[in-house]
Parts: sequence; C-alpha cells; structure tokens
Amino acid sequence: MKFFSYSPHFGWQDHHTKDEAKAAAAEAIRTMSAGSGYGPTEIAQISWGEITERAASTGDVGYALKRQDRLSHDAAHPPEVPGRMENRQGELTRIANIKEQDLLEHELVLDIACIWKPLSDRVARFKNNTFCDVNEYVNLLFEQFQVARGGTEGNMQFTTFDGKYMLKIAIQKHIGLGPELQAARKKLLDAVEMYPEEADDLKTIVQGTFFPTDGNVVVAKVLALRAYKLKNPLWNEGMDIINKAIEVVGSKRQVRLYERNEPGKYIAIPLDIAAL
Repeated sequence: MKFFSYSPHFGWQDHHTKDEAKAAAAEAIRTMSAGSGYGPTEIAQISWGEITERAASTGDVGYALKRQDRLSHDAAHPPEVPGRMENRQGELTRIANIKEQDLLEHELVLDIACIWKPLSDRVARFKNNTFCDVNEYVNLLFEQFQVARGGTEGNMQFTTFDGKYMLKIAIQKHIGLGPELQAARKKLLDAVEMYPEEADDLKTIVQGTFFPTDGNVVVAKVLALRAYKLKNPLWNEGMDIINKAIEVVGSKRQVRLYERNEPGKYIAIPLDIAAL
C-alpha cells in the first residue's frame, strides 16, 4: 500500500494507487456533505496522499495528514534544478553538499510552514465571515423593529439559548497623542525639578516615560502619569495638556467567543496560537 485517504466518517484507508485514494476522498466529501452531523470543520479534515515510510511503519495518521500539506506545497513549488536547493543568497546548491543538520532544520520549518500559512488564511476568512454573519443578524433586528441603521455600532454580545456560549464584538480604539505632548513634557519636568528630594522617584519615572532608551514614547505610560498627584500648578497644567492631546487615531473590531464552565464563569476560547 503506497497511498492513503482519511476522513472522520470512513477513518484511515490504504490504497494501491493515487487515483483510488483521490476517489475515496471525493466519496467521503459527498457522503459527509449529504449526511447530518458533519460540518465544515469535519469536512476540512478529509485528506489523501502518499504514505511516507515513517507513516507506514508507525500508523501515525496525524503525520500522514501533515505530509499531505507538504506534498501539495512541493507539487506547487517544484525545484528549479533537480538535486539542488536555493540558499539564502538565491544560489542553487547541490543537496549532496548541504549538511544533514541544515537539511533536517529546513524540513522541520517547511513542514510547519506548509500547515501554518493555510491555517492563518483560514482564520482570516473565518473572522471576516463572522463579522458578515453578525452584520446580517443585526440588520434583521433593525428591519424587525423598523429602525434605520446608521452610524457605527458599539460593543455587542450574543448568547446561545442555553447560555453555554457567548459571542462578543468589541471596538478597540487606538489612542494617540498630539503635538501638545511636547508642552506637557516641559511642564511635568519643570514641576518635578522643583522637588529635588521629595519627587526624586517621580522624576525618574517622568524622564523614563518621555526619553525611553529605544526612542519610542509609549502612550500607555504617558497616560499612566495621570495617576500621580503632585501639588504643583505646573504638574496640573501638564496633566490638562495631556488630556487635551489624547486623540483617537483609529479603531478595530475584535471578536471573541466564550464558553461557560461549571461554576458559571465565561472563559474565552482562544484562537491565538500563543495563548493555546
């Protein structure tokens, strides 16, 4: 057996030829699409391809499915010259002259990248489709109550009937500080200079906020200065200038899904790979 097909419905199957494996995958798509209990997520797991030596000996279904992504990549990106690989300088190098460690590292990263990129594209499409579905639902509500929809909606949340899942749409505003910040900096520094001993720690904080080592002033750190109280007119004037310098430079819609646990608390279900 040199080829395989896999689906949640039929499971793992071995085949003698590529055409048999491809036909089995197509049959799985038809069967699962026509039947109940299968959604896009399960159908997306259908795969077929060549069985590698490792997969054949271990029966590792997950590895074989990963191998299918790599096969698709290799088919779309054949080598310019057989037996050679392109290096970082764009030069074609004989594979026989490449160190085994470098080849293993290349295979590791490429195998992961072949799965990572399609997953990233799929998540991006899913996010866009989610917003489209939410917009359609909100439009139906406006039509039902005969209200004209206009302007920009704020934060929204939706729940399943049993309360198990909650979907939240939040507007994340990006805050910036205008050119008035330069005047605020002068006021605040002059204020702390008037208290060389009492405000020594605060002086260090102010200087670190406006003169960071990397040269990038962080908005959050500037706004955090408002938590410090100093009985000085210059300090208060500087705080007023900072408040006037705040401006919304953009906004972005965020979507999050929560699941209610046994104690009744909603826990976010992450799609961020760093949070998993």
